[in-house]
Amino acid sequence: MIANAANVLKVEKVALDLSGRSILRDVSLSLNSGEFLGIIGPNGGGKTTFLRLLVGLLRPSSGNICWQNRNGAAPRIGYVPQKMSIEPHYPLSGIEVVRQGGDGGWPAFGARRRELFARADELIRRVGMTDHVQTRVVDMSGGQQRRLLLARALMSQPEMLLLDEPTAGVDAWGQEQFCAILHELSRQGITVVLVSHDIPLITKYADRIACISGNLHWHGAARDLNDSIVHSAYSCELERYQTSHDGEPITFRKPGGIPHQVHHDHTHKPGETGHKH
Repeated sequence: MIANAANVLKVEKVALDLSGRSILRDVSLSLNSGEFLGIIGPNGGGKTTFLRLLVGLLRPSSGNICWQNRNGAAPRIGYVPQKMSIEPHYPLSGIEVVRQGGDGGWPAFGARRRELFARADELIRRVGMTDHVQTRVVDMSGGQQRRLLLARALMSQPEMLLLDEPTAGVDAWGQEQFCAILHELSRQGITVVLVSHDIPLITKYADRIACISGNLHWHGAARDLNDSIVHSAYSCELERYQTSHDGEPITFRKPGGIPHQVHHDHTHKPGETGHKH
């Protein structure tokens, strides 16, 4: 996070009800320019909903989302989804997909076209995809596709990046590389908001963590996140579900709890104490 950075966002007592059901309640936090905010929390806790509120796809039932720049207007936002939906015969190459992020849906000509092409080339290099500029997207690994989506999101020169579990299903090395890129971008002044289930990884790179579980369960410096905070946010007994990226196991466990892995489709039936993956 940039020292003495200006505040860009203030969320004040935001709540959201959908179809008569409370999705989020009493969420308040602020965000600074160049901050890397990691969002964690159990499935169904409202993490993706919170991103949709920030991008303007949903309106809060109560409370305010106040942008602190340009007379209250939202900054330029780049959005990176969890995965790409690709048809088996999708013909576009990596560089063609990245270029799409800068044309606004309209073809570019002359100097504008040269500018967009040069930017796409630079961003492909920046995310480590130079060797795959002509590779068809359908032939890429999941990690390569996520980096491609990041490069495409950066084509619009965003001031803020919102990322919804972009490394889900990516191997540990790919996740590490992706988060390192995000960390570098935040140090260059881009505000980053990343939803992730990988707690050790996100605490390694993020400046602050927001734990969302229907409400803002906890918000603070990443270094201050501890076992008791995680346990109280997640409703099931919990042990860290993968080895940390430094090679040392990190354990989050309730006393007397049953160790088990927590995956994206993790659920417990009432009274169930075993595993379901």
